[in-house]
Amino acid sequence: MMVLGVPPAGEAAELRFGGEFRVRAFDVNNFFDARSSGGCGTPAGSCDDHERFLDQRFRLTTLVRAGAAAGVVTLDALNTFGGTRAPSSLTGPGGGGTGDDRFGTGGLGRSRNAVGLREAYLQITPAWGTLYAGRHRIVLGHSIVFDDVADGFTVVVPVWRLSLSASALKIVESDALPLAGSDTDLYLGHAEYRPGSAHAFSLYAGALRDRGPMLLNGLIYGLVDEAGAPQVPAGTPLASATGAVYLVGVTYDGQVGPSTFNFEFDALRGFIDNVPGIDGTVPLLGFDLLAAQHLDLGPVIVGLTLVYASGSGPDDFGETGSAGTGVNLTDISPNFVLGNILVNGEHVSDRDGSTLNMGGFRGGINQGGAGLFAVKLSVNGNPSPALNLEGAAIYAKTVDPVIPTLVNPGGPVCSLATPTLDAGCKVDDRLGWELDLNATWRVDENLQFSAGAGVLIGDNAFSGLYNNDFTSVDTDPITKLFWKAIYRF
Repeated sequence: MMVLGVPPAGEAAELRFGGEFRVRAFDVNNFFDARSSGGCGTPAGSCDDHERFLDQRFRLTTLVRAGAAAGVVTLDALNTFGGTRAPSSLTGPGGGGTGDDRFGTGGLGRSRNAVGLREAYLQITPAWGTLYAGRHRIVLGHSIVFDDVADGFTVVVPVWRLSLSASALKIVESDALPLAGSDTDLYLGHAEYRPGSAHAFSLYAGALRDRGPMLLNGLIYGLVDEAGAPQVPAGTPLASATGAVYLVGVTYDGQVGPSTFNFEFDALRGFIDNVPGIDGTVPLLGFDLLAAQHLDLGPVIVGLTLVYASGSGPDDFGETGSAGTGVNLTDISPNFVLGNILVNGEHVSDRDGSTLNMGGFRGGINQGGAGLFAVKLSVNGNPSPALNLEGAAIYAKTVDPVIPTLVNPGGPVCSLATPTLDAGCKVDDRLGWELDLNATWRVDENLQFSAGAGVLIGDNAFSGLYNNDFTSVDTDPITKLFWKAIYRF
C-alpha cells in the first residue's frame, strides 16, 4: 500500500517514477595474480583465480513535486558479493569479492540481497537558484577525484554565463559511533563558465577535515620506512590523529569543428598530525591529469586519451620515526573508466562511489600506490543506427617502480632497501598493453545490450603488485569477457 500526502488546495502534486534494470555476466581470469601457474601471492601458493559470475541491480527513483520544492528518493536493490578473493590493484583495495567461485558453498553468486537508500533529498527552487538538502550526488570534473552521493547541502546560483555552487557535506557522522566528535566533513566550491554551447570551463576547490581519523587511517597504517617496515603497526590506536586534504581542480571541455577536447588537472595537498610513533606532521601530496581528443572522421571517431595519477616511490619514505618527504594521495575514482580492464572496477558488483583520492578508500584504483600513466587509442563507429562497435589499445605503466616485499622461499628478501635486480629483486614500472573490443546494440531509447572482451598483456610490474615469484619474468595475460542488458525507464 502506498499513501501520498495531499498538498494544499490549488497545488497539484507532480509524481514521477524512473529507474534502471541491469543484468551482467562476467568471465575474468588472472585478475588477482597475473599468473596462470607458478608461485602467486594471492591466494598464497595458488594461481587459480578464473571466475565466472552474474550480477544484477534495480534502481527506482521517485520524485514528488508541489510548489517550489520536490522530494527525490532513489532505492538501490542489488546483489553485493561477499566473495573470497583478496583485494588486487585492478579491483581496488575495496576487494575482490567477484562472485561465485564456481558456485561454491556460499550459494549461487555468493551474493547477499541488499536494499540501499542511494538518494534522499529536497530540491528547493527559489527565484535565485537551487538548494539541495539531504543525500544527493556530487560530481567533480570528469569523475576522476569525486563522483558519489553524500549527505549535506548544496546551493547552486546562476550568474550570467556562470554557475556558482557551494557544498557542505558530511562524509562520516560520528555522533552515532563510539568516537563522538571525530566527524569527517567535506566543503566544496565550484564555478563553471560557458561562453557558448561549444565550450565549458570549470574551477573547483575543496577541503576535507578528518578528525578521527576515519578516512586517513588507511594511509597511516600504510606508512613504511626506507627498509619497507611498517611505521605504525596495524591496530595501533589512532584516536589522537587528525588530518586534512585540500583540493584544487580545473577542467575544460570543448568542440571545434569535428574535434572535441577534454582536459582536467587536480592538485592535492594535506597533512596528518599526531600519528603515534611519527615525529612531526606527515605531508600528503599528489595530482591527477586527464587530456583527451576525439576526431569525427564521418564513418568512425578516433580518440586519444592520456591519464596520469601520481605515485609514491622509495625516495618518499624516511627513517624509522620520520614522516619522510610525503605520502601520495592520488588514486582514480571507480566511476572513471579507461578500458575494459585497466581503470575499470565494474566487475565488483556495484562500483558506484568515489575516494576523493584517499589512497584507496572505497575502492579507488592506483596500482598499489605507485601511480598510473596510461595512453589510450580508440576507434568507434556505427555500422547501423542501432549498432556501435569500438576497438581500443592502451599502454600503461606505473609512475614509480613497484617493489615486491614478499619473502621468496630460498631467495632474497625484496624491500625498499634492496630494490635492485642484482639482489634478485625484480623492480619494474611496466603494466603492459591492453586490447579491447566492445559492441552495443540499442533496441530502442530504453533497452540496450552490450558485450565485450579485453586482454591485458601484462608486464613485470604485476609481479610486484601481487607479490608473485618475482625472480621470474613471466606474467600471463589478464582476460575479461562481459555481457550486459540495461533497461532504463
